[in-house]
Formats: sequence, structure tokens, C-alpha cells
Amino acid sequence: MRLESRVGTMAAAAALCLPVAAAAQRQVVEGMSQRLTVACNAEGATVQGMGNTVTLTGPCPTVRVEGSNNIVHIASLGRLTVAGMNNKVYWTGGIDGAAPRITKEGIGNTVEQKTPADAEAPAKPQTTTPSSGSGAAKATASTPSSTASATAKPGSPALTVGSGDKKVSMGAGGDGAAVTARKGDPAPARPAAPSARGSSSGASPSPTGVGTPILVPINQQVKTMDCEGRAVSVQGNGNRLTLKGTCGPVTIGGNDNILDVGATTWIDTSGNRNVVKYRELVNDKAPRITSGGTGNRVSRADAQ
Repeated sequence: MRLESRVGTMAAAAALCLPVAAAAQRQVVEGMSQRLTVACNAEGATVQGMGNTVTLTGPCPTVRVEGSNNIVHIASLGRLTVAGMNNKVYWTGGIDGAAPRITKEGIGNTVEQKTPADAEAPAKPQTTTPSSGSGAAKATASTPSSTASATAKPGSPALTVGSGDKKVSMGAGGDGAAVTARKGDPAPARPAAPSARGSSSGASPSPTGVGTPILVPINQQVKTMDCEGRAVSVQGNGNRLTLKGTCGPVTIGGNDNILDVGATTWIDTSGNRNVVKYRELVNDKAPRITSGGTGNRVSRADAQ
């Protein structure tokens, strides 16, 4: 029989009042927006929930990362499975020097070997060199094809950006703000924002969705929501959800959920016993279906 020890905001507090169990327990991290350090044992660890930053110390024979938007640092790794959506996992080394076995499921998940020495150094602040005797400061940056400079004087700051003889200057003085251009090309048009609403005949939504994802972390909810191109992550259990319109990727990390989806390009069921029906195709194509759990059913709803 496998035992589990759940670690979270409430569970961690309760653990202070309980004696330590004699048998090894699999560590399970759940909850939202926590920063935790957890010691692995022979049973390994599971990271669930959303937005958690978790450091797993000691040898971790097996690690499973579910949920969404979690960041996990693993000191010594044997086997890793990453499900859910948009999780980032960093491992330092394999147990006894062996390369870990890694399986990636779900959507938008990344796995990278990264030692503490790999941490990015903070960018050096740009220095300014004052012009002697004038009370002005100036900073200049250049590449082989362009130059940008900024000059600040008491009462007259200015910024000049140029490439060859094409320059644009912006400044503010006693008469207010001013912008001038010399032999400059017209400013390029801003790229159009991706359409948030997809359709069976329109363009597919972004592979990672549009805008802020829809998150369902709680249990036994009955809800109807408009997707508007957004990704959907269901981490709760026993929910009945109706998702209208075209969704981004839909991932279900919880159990026993029932989803009615208007349309999507990707359905991932990393939980168990979930039932998902989609109604429309996107660009005449059925959604990609992946599953890391058991007992899940995904199908197209009968035409009305």
C-alpha cells in the first residue's frame, strides 16, 4: 500500500501537531501560489495545484508534476513525468550520476537541466558619463547599424535614436514636449492582435491560447463560461463545465469532471475518469487528444 503525505498551506500547519509517521510517505504538494521546500524520500513526490514554486531536496526516485504554472526545482532525479499545463521543471543531476528518464505530457510544459551556477546574473546597470562643466549626463548605445543616445540637461532632457542619417529625436523643454524626425521611414504598422474568437471556418487559436487562461482549481462547480480563445485548465474534481465558443488548449488535471466544449484544437486529460465532449471542428479538424490519466473519454457531441 502506498501512503501519501500532502504538503500545502493547511496540511503543513497541521503536520506540526502530529507525530512523524513511521512508514515512508509519498510527498504530495497541492494548493496555490506557495513557495515550499520538500525533502524527497523513497516514495518520491507529486506536485499539483497552480502557481507553486517547489524545491525538492535529496534523491527523488520518481516525480510527477501536474496542475498548471508550477515551477519545480529537483536536486537529484530518477524518473520525471510532467503533465498539466505551462509547468517549468529544472533538475540538477541524476541519481548516482545516471541520466533521468523524462516523460512530457500536457501542454506548454518545459524541462531543463539547470545547476545553481546556471542562474542568470543580473544585468549590469548602464552607466552615465556626465559632461564636464555643463551639468549634463549622456548615455550612448550602438550596434554596427544603429546608434541610440540620451542626453539630459537641466530643464532640457532629450532622446535621439538613429541609424545612419535617419534619426528621430524626442524631448521636453520649457515649451512642452516635442518630437522631430529626419529622413525617417514611416513607422511600421502594429501587428493586428490575434482574434480571440475562433470558429470552425476561421483561423485556429494560438497553441497556448489567447489572454489570461481560465483556471478551475475548486471542486463540484456547475458553470458556463465563454472561452474567447483562452486556454482552460481544470484542476478541481467533480465539476460540470460548459465552455462556449472556441477555446485554446483544454487540460484536465483533476478527476471525474464533465466538460462540454464548443471547439478547441487540443484536449489533454492528465487526470482520471474525465468525460469531455466537443461540438465543433476548428478548420475542419478534430482536436488533438492526449492523455496521461486513466478512464478518460473524449468524443464529439452528437449533432443537434
